[in-house]
Parts: sequence; C-alpha cells; structure tokens
Amino acid sequence: MSHSSFPHARFAAILLTTTGLTLGLSLASARAQARRFDIDAMPVSRAAVIFGRQADMQVMLRDKTARTIQAHAVHGVMSAEQALSHLLAGTGLAVQSRHDSVLILGATHRAEAVKPDGERIVVSAVHDNTLTKRTSDQIFDTLSAQQIRSAPDLTIVEAARRMVGISVLPSQNDGRSDNQMENVTIRGLDNSYNLITLDGAQLASADNVTSPQRGMRLDLVPSSLVGELQVLKTIDAYNDPQGLGGQVHMLSKSAYEYGNSADVQLLGGWDNQSGTVVEPRRENWRVDGTVTRVFGKNREFGLVLAGSYQELNSAAHAILPGDSSGDGWAYYGASGAASGNPVNTDAAAHAPGAAAVPVRVQDYAFDDAYKRYSLNGKLQWRPTSRLSMALSGGYFHAVDQETRNEALSMPSGHWIAGATPDTGALTLGQYQFGDSVQPETHQTFFVNGNIHYDITNHMKLDLVAADSEAKDHLSNWMFKWNTGMKYSNTGNSEDKTSYSAPYGYNYTVTGGVPSIYFNDLAAANDLNNYGPRYFRDYQYSLQTKLRFLRGDWHWDLGRGFWLGAGATQTMTNVQHTETYNDWAPMAGNAPQEIGTLQNYITPRTGSVFSAPGLTYYYVDPAKAHAVLDNHPELFRKLDETPTNKEAYYHLMESITALYFQTGWQNSWFAIHGGFRWDHTFTNVSNINAVTSGGTTQYLPQTRTAQYDYLLPSVLTTFTITPRMKIRADFTESMGRPNYNQIGGATTTSESNGTYSISQGNSNLKPLHSWNYDLAYEWYPGRDTMLSLGLFYKDIHDAIYTRSTLGTATMNGITEQAIISQPLNASGAGLRGLELQLVREKFGFLPGVLKNFGVSFNATFLQGWFEEQMSDGSQRRMGGLANQPNHIYNASLLYSDRNFEARFAYNMTGKYLYYTSGSANWLDMWMQPRAQLDMQLSYRINKWMSVTGQVQNLTNEGYQTRMGPSANLIQDMHPAGRSLWFGVRFQPKM
Repeated sequence: MSHSSFPHARFAAILLTTTGLTLGLSLASARAQARRFDIDAMPVSRAAVIFGRQADMQVMLRDKTARTIQAHAVHGVMSAEQALSHLLAGTGLAVQSRHDSVLILGATHRAEAVKPDGERIVVSAVHDNTLTKRTSDQIFDTLSAQQIRSAPDLTIVEAARRMVGISVLPSQNDGRSDNQMENVTIRGLDNSYNLITLDGAQLASADNVTSPQRGMRLDLVPSSLVGELQVLKTIDAYNDPQGLGGQVHMLSKSAYEYGNSADVQLLGGWDNQSGTVVEPRRENWRVDGTVTRVFGKNREFGLVLAGSYQELNSAAHAILPGDSSGDGWAYYGASGAASGNPVNTDAAAHAPGAAAVPVRVQDYAFDDAYKRYSLNGKLQWRPTSRLSMALSGGYFHAVDQETRNEALSMPSGHWIAGATPDTGALTLGQYQFGDSVQPETHQTFFVNGNIHYDITNHMKLDLVAADSEAKDHLSNWMFKWNTGMKYSNTGNSEDKTSYSAPYGYNYTVTGGVPSIYFNDLAAANDLNNYGPRYFRDYQYSLQTKLRFLRGDWHWDLGRGFWLGAGATQTMTNVQHTETYNDWAPMAGNAPQEIGTLQNYITPRTGSVFSAPGLTYYYVDPAKAHAVLDNHPELFRKLDETPTNKEAYYHLMESITALYFQTGWQNSWFAIHGGFRWDHTFTNVSNINAVTSGGTTQYLPQTRTAQYDYLLPSVLTTFTITPRMKIRADFTESMGRPNYNQIGGATTTSESNGTYSISQGNSNLKPLHSWNYDLAYEWYPGRDTMLSLGLFYKDIHDAIYTRSTLGTATMNGITEQAIISQPLNASGAGLRGLELQLVREKFGFLPGVLKNFGVSFNATFLQGWFEEQMSDGSQRRMGGLANQPNHIYNASLLYSDRNFEARFAYNMTGKYLYYTSGSANWLDMWMQPRAQLDMQLSYRINKWMSVTGQVQNLTNEGYQTRMGPSANLIQDMHPAGRSLWFGVRFQPKM
C-alpha cells in the first residue's frame, strides 16, 4: 500500500502563514469579581496553576528554585487579590510585574503590590503546559491529562506523536502485526536509549521477548494514570544520563490538584479490517476512569484511584516478499545460468542485465484480539506545610492474542528471463501453508514512595524509593503443511521437501510488488498435495526486576545562587529463557494417518494476494493440536537441547551515580551546570555449548564488565523579554546497550525455512553523545506560542546490528542462516531543526470563527553512522535506525461552550529499518506514512458529554522497501480505520 498523497507541504505552508498572521494579538479584559477558591497547601508551582484556573489568570514563576516553596491553603469566596495574598503569605514571593495578561511571581525584594485592575486571563490545559515550558531551565515539551484525553488517540504513545520531535513505532517484528503503536522515538532515537520514568523513578521493562530491549513500551502505561507527560530534550546532571534523544517523564495525577473529582469515559466501536481473515468481526471497547478525593480534618490526605480496560480486535492481510531477513529477492544474470542460491552482492545487483527475482513470496494473514487493563492508586499525606509524602502503586496487564496464517512459495531450478526486466520464470518450486498461534502477555507491577521535606525556607530534601517488576511471555505454536514431503525416521532432523515443476512459476513485478502464476494452479489448490511437515512449540519468557533509590538536596543561597546534590542507586535483574519443542511425523504410515491439509483447514478461506487464483487455506490450530495430543505415537520429538540451553541468560546490573550542580539567575539571565559520575557494573550468566571429541557439554559461564563516566552539563537561558527566551545548552548523555545485546546468549528462530541467529556481545560499550542545543521561544499572547530549536549530537561508540549471510546446523541439516550481532560503530551524528506554532483560538475573528484554532510543528532530521561490512570495508549510512528525515503535525481545532472538534494530521518520513552487513541493496527502509484522525465531542450538561472518534481516516498502511533504489517491496502491511462512539461522565463530588 503506498503512502498518502496528501499535499502535506502545501497544507503546512497554509498553516504557517495563517498562524503567523495571528501572532501577537492580545486579549480583551473583563471585570474582577469575587469568586470561590478551593486550593490546598501545596508547592507554589502547582498552587499557581490551580489559582490561575480558578481566578481566570495565568501565573508564572520567574525563578525555578521557588517552585517547591510551600503555598498556603485558600478556601472560600473572595477576590483574586485576597486569594493571592493568602496563598503567598510568608513564602517570600509576590507579584513582580504584570505583562498584559500574565502575572509574574518572584522574590519579595523585587515585588510590587498586586494591582486589582480586573484583568481577566483565560487559562486552559495548554496554558498550564506552556507555563511549565516557559519556567523550565531545560528544553522540553509537555502534554497534560486533558490534552491526552481530548486527542483522537488510544494510548499515550499515540498522543505523544503530536509533540514536536517525536515519532512513533509499531511492532519491529515482521512476524507480528503492525496493529499497535508501541514506542516513541525522541529526535530520531528510539526508546532503547531514552529513559522512561514515573514520578521520578525508572520502571522495569520487559519488551520484545525474542530480542529484549532496555526501553519500556510506553503503550502499556494507561493514560488514566498520567497527569502530565514531559519529554525532556536536554538532560542535566540531576537526570540519569540514559537519554541520547531525551527522556519521557510521567507525573501521576495528584488529588491536591484535582480536588474531589471523578472522570469516567466509555467508548465502543470497531475496526474496518476486523473480520476479514478467519475470526468474525468483533466490537472494540474502551473504558477508563479516575477518582480523586481530598479528606482529613485539615484536608491533609489525598487519594487517587485510576483504572482502564481496552479490548481491540483487528485483522490484516500482509505480503512479505522480502522476508524478515531480506532474503526474499535474488539477483540473477544470464537466463538459466543460475540455480540454487545466487550471490547477492552489490556488484551482482548492478551488473548489466541483472534482474531482481522474487524467490520467497509469502502472504501473512493476522487475526488480533488485544486486551489490556490496569489499576493504579496513590495515597498522599501532608501533615505540615513543610512535609509531604506519597505512596503509589499499580498493575498493568496486556495480552495480544494473535494468530498468523502463512502462505509461502519456495522456488528452485533455473531462472528464465521474461520479455521485460520485471518478468521471468523459475522452473521448480514447492508451496507451504501454515499458521502460528502466538499470544504475548505483558505484566508490570510497581510501587513508588516519595518524601519531600523543607528543612528550612531555603533548603529542601527529596527522597524516592521504587520497586517494579515486568514480565513478557510469548507462546508460539507453529504448524506447517508442505508439498513434496519426503519422510524419514532417521536422525534428529526434520523431513526434507522436494521441488517439482507444478509449483514453479512465472512472475511479474509491478511497482516492486511481485505476483506469481503457478505452472499448475490446480495442483497448488489441491489440499491433498500438502503433507504435514512440523509441529513446533516456542515458549519465550523475560522477567525484569528493578529497585531504585534516590536522594536529592537543594539549597537556595539567596541573590539568585543555588546548589544541588544527590545520589541514585539502580539495581536491575533480567532473566531470559527459551523453551523449544519440535515434532516431525514418523515415517511409514504416520503421515497418512496424520492426514493432509484437507483435514486441518477452517471453514473460511481467502485469496492469496501474491498468487492470483490460489486459495488461501487457513490452518485450524485446534485440529492440529488435537492430533498431536491424541496421537503422540505418530510423531517423533526432536532434541532441541542446544537451542534451549544457549538461549538462557541472567543479567544483573548495578548503576551508582552521584551528581552536583549549581546555578545563578536574575531577571534576564540564568545559568546552571554540574557533573554526574555514573558507575555501571554488570554480571552476566549464561550457558555455552562446548564440543570436544564429538561430545557436547553445556557449561555455565559468568562474565563481568564495568565502566565509569563523568558527564558534564551547562544550561543557559536568556530572557529577552518576559515573553521571549533564548536557550543555549551543552550536555553529555549516554545510551546503555540493550539487555539482549550484552547478555551474550544465542537465540535461534525460524520463519518458513530461513533461520535467524542472534548473538550477544559482552564487549559492547555504551553510546555517549556530546549534545549542543539552541532554542528560541516566543509567547506573544495568552494562547499563542512560537518556538524554534536547533540541535546537534556528536555520537560515539554507536551500536548497530550487523547481519551477515552464513550457515548453521539445525536439526541435523546445514541450513542457510542470517547471523546478527551488535557491534560498536566508529561514530555517528545527528542534526535537526524543530519548529512549533500554536494558536489555540482566533479571538480577533468575528462570530464562530473566533472559536477556531490551529497548531503545527515540524521536525527535520539528518543523521549518519559508520557501518563495518562483512568484508571488512566501511560505509556511511545516511540515517540512524528508526530516524525519520522529517515529521509533520498539524491540527485544526474548534471549541465553544458545548462543542469541540479536532482534526489531527501526522506525517512521518522515510527511515532506516534494517541494515545489512552483506550488501547495500539489502538495507530496508520504512516508507513515508501519513495519518489523519478526528474527534468530536458535545457537552450535554455540566457532567456528561458524548464523543466520537475516527482514527486513520484514510486507511493508511505501512510499507518497507529494499533494493538498489528502494524499488522492491520487503513488507506491505495494511492498517484499518477505527471508529469510536461513547460518553464521558464528570459528576460533581
């Protein structure tokens, strides 16, 4: 499926022009009036936000160091002037200045009396985020809970892609459906190298059980838990250095901010692809809710309860002619001259008369039933104005019940050139039908404790302790029926197949997509020509336990000077196991007693897209299980001890860190800098096979490694005017290797006859990067923002996975294998530009036009790294893995008293998906993709509203290409359109 032809450049230009014309327009003022205030004692940064909401004002703190000063509780009916006076009494803060519609708070030695001029400033969630962004010393962007809720998105991941510099990734496993967005990339660097925290503590991660990664799948976190999502682009000494692109910080909801409230949403809908494979169409459901409560004699206790449930059903019919390892295409020279496996070098691909021949044409048909639920809670206690504590915990559970149906052609014999370069024939072949029942379950448990104590008015202490555990389990039952089976009863090997003329084919290639036409279509459609080949059971398990301690001390010295210091300790335990069982039919009459494919198909069939005229027979897994369970005597079980033993590893990692930083600021300039010492120690245990004299022993092995880094950071902010800032930052960050990269275990997987072997590398060094950032921010009006950022990352010891074509002995047979191993590249770099424009409402326009608003952001990225090829040569790759060359976001908004509409457009450019260590043309590139979404809501009364959403309005799918000029399809995967309708309740409590 080709990417959208939506004219995004023209659309972006129109938005830029329109928004630019509206910058700088001010608001109308309104009279001051007495009103009810309900603000609990809390840090002044939060109190200012709540006061702004209740007083219809926007309040900013000039000094970052003042954000944790405790403000007083304010309850009752009074003027805004009186409320602010009570709120700030004894804090050392007062109104320094008023700039149009903004109150700026600062230390009292520069304070002015509050002038009750009655100016009215409308505050919304966007402004709360803008306030946080404006007052921070770091470059970052935020989303509030309300923004996440109002976006036409299912998860935090999908909502995050609306932010500048962010792109999102579906599953990186070609053997699974691309039905869910799973991870975010920050400035082109994926979640493997970007830390994700919740309330200041890292969460345990167990993701991609066949190739475990360090980064957490953000889509597993329920949006009902999150009060604010922050994406940091610059990392100072306070932050863990794991953040090559940046970091994702989630702040859970606070009862003190939300007061006594309830917010529950229920939606139902469907996906237009659901029901198109084997399973019937089923509805989708979403329900989530949050209840907050403040109680106690002095309202010192707070309670937050949040829960969610999602049930998502989808289907997809994909084609994968390039195979997951890129060996689905081969280059042939003179007609008929090549047989077996040709040499797929770049020279062969560019030789005169060379033709790209499809030699592994396959269809995948997926049925997915995805369910996830969560329950989270937080108890807060503020016994005094100086001391506050919080204890939170939660459980996330997600199950992807997926079945993958397979149809695959494997040709052989001689190649015969066709009349054109895109046509030809292969004289012999075989064909296969099968399925893979592959449910995957994720579980995450966490408990966090936080203590904040103001030792004096100028000195504070923060303590954090956290414990979390994550599990990922993948069960993969595979069944296969094949033409040309040759059964034997010898050795520890699967049965071989033969190639014959009926399954040879002619082919055509159109736009890089192959279509094959069998020599004997009737034979290919005859179910009795397919005999049982194998019955396999893979069980992968990954468990991660993480314990985290943190202590931070901060001292405000006065006159703008401050000091900060702290320590962290992170202990991580990762255990990975794999259990592989393989059964093959016995020789003699057993294959006939097991039966041909005729006995094992579902009542429903389809059409094989890549082979016109061929029926897609779907294997019924229940029938396949039954014959194995009821008649084990018909099968011989193969010894898979090598695979099971060598896949095990246990990794223990200890990270100890100390940091110190200091800073100074006045009304126009702020600077802070510091150093962080980071010590990492790893211990890896696994089992290696040692063969001597024909005897193989499996011996335990333990390896250790450690490294130290001293990481500097300097961040500066120039306040040109209260509405305009320039930031210039220098930082050093790092990216520790993924768990599987340093685990050293060997994992083996098979997909339709091709084996993939992944090996760890215990000698990997972490990536580290020198980061240079320059940003300009302008806030000309209450709901308008313009920002422009430039950055450059000088990355050293970049990690990439080199894949080479080799051989391996599996089940007693020497097979072709793709061998992958992570290596440190000599260097890498990334430069980029980020542009963001927001105008929430066009208040200067007449009538309903004043209720419209727009937002637009664009990111342009250019990266590179050096890769070493299998022949020892080096080449420069024009992009980092998963780094798009551009990202566009545009939204058109409408909002009045009762009705709200949002149209959101996202365009992600081409990016590198996979690199080959054998040939340039085997590199895989994900193609540009655009998606248009919409959401409508109408408020029926104060506590109830109705909502409708459409996601992927244009049915845009995914496409990956390879070849000398990305002219060949590697994978083409559709994505459905989802419709949702529901109701939201916000009763007054």
